[in-house]
Amino acid sequence: MSSIASDLFLNAASGKKLLGAYLIICSRPLVARRLIDAFLMRLCCKKGGCGACADCRKALEGHVDILRLTAPKIAELRDALAFVAEQPYEAPRKVVVIEGADDMPVQAANSLLKTLEEPPPGTVFILSARSVCGVLPTIASRCAIVPLTPGPDAPRAIAKALSVDDATARILADLSGGFPDEARRIRDDADFLARRAETIAHCQKLLRQHNMAISAFADFLENNKEHIIPLLCIMQSYLRDILVFIKTRDAGFIANVDYLDDIRDAANRFTSGAISNMINVILDTERRFLSPVNFRLAAEKMLFCLLEEKHRWQK
Repeated sequence: MSSIASDLFLNAASGKKLLGAYLIICSRPLVARRLIDAFLMRLCCKKGGCGACADCRKALEGHVDILRLTAPKIAELRDALAFVAEQPYEAPRKVVVIEGADDMPVQAANSLLKTLEEPPPGTVFILSARSVCGVLPTIASRCAIVPLTPGPDAPRAIAKALSVDDATARILADLSGGFPDEARRIRDDADFLARRAETIAHCQKLLRQHNMAISAFADFLENNKEHIIPLLCIMQSYLRDILVFIKTRDAGFIANVDYLDDIRDAANRFTSGAISNMINVILDTERRFLSPVNFRLAAEKMLFCLLEEKHRWQK
């Protein structure tokens, strides 16, 4: 990942021009998280973020001066404000990381306004969101925006950077959001690619549903719950390709080109309304997983809702 915005953000951790609040905008939460992790290591590490020392490990695994929250509710933010009221113990600054800022309840977001306007001395707030449109304008206006966007013609750039063929580059561009560094990690992660294949296989079975499809799919998701957000992104991508092919009948727009024949077949069996609603079900479930939930019940509810849309709209 390299861009002017991300470089300025990382360099601020090592310098004296550190601002009180940043908002990272990136369509891929894992990419934003890696940038935040790199920032925290630079902030805490005496070697500038070496990634190997005790300070770097604490920055990633749990540091007394770093508080991490995900789409927090108002009670959690009250605790965060008490946290930043104290002086840092080890790090140069106290840091509050808020992922999923675009999914914060409005009341919770409003409770942050005064603090973001004048952060306590020695404090940094780092927020991340998929889109600035989902963040309250009053929150966004109080932060330095760090936009992370892939370069133009991402598949071609990935094909060149990784020396892969065009079809593989299209797949990697979709999985990585177009970021070459992320695409390289995915290409070299055999476990991730195996999970992708199994996720799509379960999607195929669900769309041709037989009685055991939901149970087996729920078992797979539960066994891989630590990877749930990437798995949901893979499901969305696969369904989005079906929707695109329904609308265009053009294989050139398909990301998962290694499943093109199956995508064509599904496009002939479903309406665009069915696939659109299925994608929305997965997006709603992704937001649900930002808060503590009964994982199995949430996964099964999602799969039953997908099945309901399938039967309601199938041709």
